[in-house]
Amino acid sequence: MKIRYLRRDEIDAEKWDDCVAQSTQQLVYAFSWYLDAIAHHWGGIVAEENGIYQAVMPLPYRKKYGISFVHQPVFCQQLGFFSRKGIQTETLFPAFWKEVNRRFRWVASYCFNEQNEQELVFPEKISRVQRENHVLALENPYADIYQQYATDRKINLNRARNTNWQIATHPDMRTLIQLHREHNEAKATSDYKRLDLTLYDRLVQATDELLRRNLADIRLAYKDEHLEAGGLFVYDQSRIIYLFNAATLKGRKQQARLWIINELIERFAGQKMAFDFESPAIGADSVKAYYQSFGAITRVYSEIAYNRLGWAIKALQRLKQLLAK
Repeated sequence: MKIRYLRRDEIDAEKWDDCVAQSTQQLVYAFSWYLDAIAHHWGGIVAEENGIYQAVMPLPYRKKYGISFVHQPVFCQQLGFFSRKGIQTETLFPAFWKEVNRRFRWVASYCFNEQNEQELVFPEKISRVQRENHVLALENPYADIYQQYATDRKINLNRARNTNWQIATHPDMRTLIQLHREHNEAKATSDYKRLDLTLYDRLVQATDELLRRNLADIRLAYKDEHLEAGGLFVYDQSRIIYLFNAATLKGRKQQARLWIINELIERFAGQKMAFDFESPAIGADSVKAYYQSFGAITRVYSEIAYNRLGWAIKALQRLKQLLAK
């Protein structure tokens, strides 16, 4: 089996996407068309045999100080190692990791997927932090799922029901982004004045690709014909990913987002699906507690980092960080 790093222009997108789709770790974040939209740049490590990609590992990267470094994009919670059924991940991954080290001396952040936690032996002498995601199984009837809701969720759901929210799908992600920028951006982003606004352009492009493939809905909540809240929901094989959301003060107080989420939970209840809340990696404990109040369970995934640049470049990094404060 031939293992090598490929630049994006060297990757056969059809073979790559077939490998991701047939992998035991399948996630929408790893498809070539999604990475094309959401990442500044990306390449990947490929294990190929008989002209078929048997395993892949996408590596999104950015450039700084003239150096390419691995960096996990926004709206792309988990990547990592993706392999076809029957591939011995524990024996193949060390060769993949060797290629990562050979190609990149600096990994600012890189997130593996939840399934990799049980499959891989992570290398030593790197920074590794276990992040938490929250996922609600939808296999049971809605009545059973509803019984798991915390008392506050049930009370607030009745409040939302009394508001008579009007829910509609919408074809343009820009509407939801504008709502977020007006009502949520400053609070959601710790340093929003330095926010890379191109992330919204990439989100629009990714959403357009998802909608074109019938893999997403933009659901908006209206009251008296005024837009008050909304969410972007991605249908990723056996899970629904709550990728992005926004709400006005009225929408928050009158539980518009709860109403939208509950509608989807009720719609897909009884199916072999899961609702993925895509919990924030850092901070926002109140948000995680909110997701747990639906009865969601914790799923762990690893974020790794290392810096093997020379001392002079590290000193320049620290100086620029100090000057930026």
